[in-house]
Amino acid sequence: MSLALDLFTGAAAVAWWGPAALRLCFRHVADPLAVLLGWVGLLVAVTATFGLAIAMLLAPGTTHEWALHDLARICWHWTRPSRPPALDEIVGAVGALTMIAALAEFAMTCARRARSAHRARQAHADLLTLTGGKSEFGEDGVLWIPHSTPLAYSLGGSHGVTVLASCARDLPAEQLAAVLSHERAHLRERHHILVSAVEGLAAAVPWLPLTREAPSAVRLLVELRADAAAVRECGQAAVRNALLTFASAPHPPSALSMAGAEVAIRLQRLQGHRPPGRNLAARGVLASVALIAPMSVGLLAGIVSCL
Repeated sequence: MSLALDLFTGAAAVAWWGPAALRLCFRHVADPLAVLLGWVGLLVAVTATFGLAIAMLLAPGTTHEWALHDLARICWHWTRPSRPPALDEIVGAVGALTMIAALAEFAMTCARRARSAHRARQAHADLLTLTGGKSEFGEDGVLWIPHSTPLAYSLGGSHGVTVLASCARDLPAEQLAAVLSHERAHLRERHHILVSAVEGLAAAVPWLPLTREAPSAVRLLVELRADAAAVRECGQAAVRNALLTFASAPHPPSALSMAGAEVAIRLQRLQGHRPPGRNLAARGVLASVALIAPMSVGLLAGIVSCL
């Protein structure tokens, strides 16, 4: 087996079994950013390894032609029975066409989501301008809308906005502060962009467990990350009570809500005696292992095949 096929095997194995390993990490690592770095690192590494393996499979052995030229040559040879293509060429050509199709679907999905999010932001911004909505705390970009059900969510973008129901004004001050802190964390750390990207990958490559499970996992992790930021500013009790108040509140698809993902798990995490801290060691280890995992598994597969 060639090195390129080894890398292809390693990337496929990690894309299949990686989510199970990350779920195990989630149960034992309290810092949500550490696990989030693991997910992002694995997505980047698997994509890069697939791309590298395909380029190596299509690269000519002694010339410096472009890969697309080589792909055309392979397709031409398929029409000639006197010269059947090699296994490397078949896998490389199929992989290249699949990756091109996946990238096109990813780009179209992200473009559709960006247009939808832009329209939602524009509609909210227009309403904010018309109503002159401002936060009681003197911060612009907080839109109060008349609604009898407590709801709170944020819309990302260059001019992100936090939307709150008017009935939230009656909440205790510490709960309202926790909600605002939570949504500011989403906007500050650009969580909306990250969620849109992984959802685009899931739409483009739905057959791999890694990409298929990434949206729900990343949504939960960014909510836990925002919870942790709110806990540091307002305390665990305030965040827990705010979660209970806003549970099951409606929100637009492109928004990140105060209680938008796995409230039960988030409440369980808030039952701890102390808030989750910054585990720099876990962040470094998970990010590093995720980035080298596909290539390492591929090289190990090559060593085993040579024995």
